[in-house]
Amino acid sequence: MLAQQKNNRHRLLMAHNPGRLSWQEIATTQAGVITIRDAVAAGIPRTEIRRRLNDGRWRQPFRGVLITDLAPAPAAGPQHLWAVVQAIGPDAVLAGGCAAALAGLVGYDTQPVTVLVPADRRVSAPPGVLLRHSARLQITEIDPLRLPRRTTPARSVIDMAEWAASRALAQDLLADAVHQRLATVRDLREALSRRGPISRRTLITETLDRLGADAPHLTEIMFRRIERRQELPPAGYRVEGPPDEPTSRLTVRYEPWRVRVEVGSTVSQSVTEHDPGQDILVRLPARLLRTAPDDAAAIVAGALRERGWVPPTARPHQALAS
Repeated sequence: MLAQQKNNRHRLLMAHNPGRLSWQEIATTQAGVITIRDAVAAGIPRTEIRRRLNDGRWRQPFRGVLITDLAPAPAAGPQHLWAVVQAIGPDAVLAGGCAAALAGLVGYDTQPVTVLVPADRRVSAPPGVLLRHSARLQITEIDPLRLPRRTTPARSVIDMAEWAASRALAQDLLADAVHQRLATVRDLREALSRRGPISRRTLITETLDRLGADAPHLTEIMFRRIERRQELPPAGYRVEGPPDEPTSRLTVRYEPWRVRVEVGSTVSQSVTEHDPGQDILVRLPARLLRTAPDDAAAIVAGALRERGWVPPTARPHQALAS
């Protein structure tokens, strides 16, 4: 990871100082893409550029942009993205679903190539590219270690939610981004706070609140409340991951009875696994503690009873000493 970050920093330095490099170095850094301006500044004559275009060694997809590597490349791969960004200009930033997909978001591959530019910038978008303007794009919202330039995963997801075709789709992609660990709820809240006026701020806030409700620090409070109400025995608690993130897991262990309960937002349904000689493992969806706490308690109590635990209400009353 450290080596990759150093390599990305080197590439960024090269990309921001094209005048100090040969055209080959610039093109290699940019997936075979270079602007005519940078090629000329690097010492290649315009007559040579025209010659390479005419004999088919190079290609010009957009005005002022050259493709120097004609090896087969995906239609929406790095080469195309570099060409789009270079065609629009140095302040162009990949955004929305396009940037989120590059960061690893799965399930939204049909998103168009979206480019963000400053609000006062007037430029035509290349064919097939969705151009959007933003008056609030801070340097901290641009990924510092990825090329072509793109918004951070959190900003990308917030933009996706704002631009989604429906409210339901906006909610789904927020949940997917968190559960796929593309961005944390905290990251998304911070990105939303910097986003400025948007029409779906309330929807996004409420969705993040619901996702946050499955975080272990809240789940533990609900579980302890169930324990007291149902008179379950005392247990030991452990959180794996940040306690305020729904993707973290709460583990509750009833040591004397060798029963372990795992509660998480990524658990889709309740499951009890029996392994003779080992712990009984109970997996509970975090939402079950909110929507059906009695059902959750009954599942845990059932596992405990299998290991010999007797509920206080079922224990025989001891005779009082005379």
